[in-house]
Amino acid sequence: MVEGKHWSYDILKQIAIEGCTEDVEDLKQTLADEIGSQRRLDCIRTIEDLIDCLERADELSEDNVEPLRRMSGNMPQLIEALSNYTPPENFRGRPVNVYQELRLAEELRQQLRIAPASQGAQPSVSALAAAVLPSGIQNYATPAAFTDSKRTAVFKKISQELGRYWRRLGRSAGIGEGQMDTIEERYPHDLKSQILRLLQVIEEDDCHDPKHFLLRLCRALGDCGRNDLRKNVEQIMSH
Repeated sequence: MVEGKHWSYDILKQIAIEGCTEDVEDLKQTLADEIGSQRRLDCIRTIEDLIDCLERADELSEDNVEPLRRMSGNMPQLIEALSNYTPPENFRGRPVNVYQELRLAEELRQQLRIAPASQGAQPSVSALAAAVLPSGIQNYATPAAFTDSKRTAVFKKISQELGRYWRRLGRSAGIGEGQMDTIEERYPHDLKSQILRLLQVIEEDDCHDPKHFLLRLCRALGDCGRNDLRKNVEQIMSH
């Protein structure tokens, strides 16, 4: 039997996506309470959509795989993987919600070298909140920080590396399925153009302060499992 440490959370999700033969409508009803709203239910068409929705609702994560157990009835491989799965030790103590947002904003602010260099002791959480929200986040997308050349480099890197699951990034950034359908219809056979247009939509979204674009983009990249691209964006902005 394979030891739990060899099973990653991403592998569990992939087994579920590739191996589930149960009707997605039945699973939606089984997990309706976790999904939370009729609008979300209506947007779910595949197992991948279902998993994405549960993750965004914080009902499925590395330390809570119970929804996968409820989906595993017809998948012996997933049942075995879940029985041997152990959440990462460093995940259990990870800050969440508001503090997680503050930490991300501060981390990016330091890497982008926008805030003045600290001359004294480390700030408290309350001081960090005052510094980062909203002034810290707003500053980090100013024209001086986010130049045209850096914007071009960020868009190019993501368009080359994101791949065909670009809708995951859109969902994580809060872009509606209808907007993404429009993008796909406009560029039906041009993956790079689909991704570039998605990035423009995220940047131009009237529901969010455009000055928050980089923070929103990096957070969405992390949420959709592309921390590698998030680090690439941070590296581009740090030079």
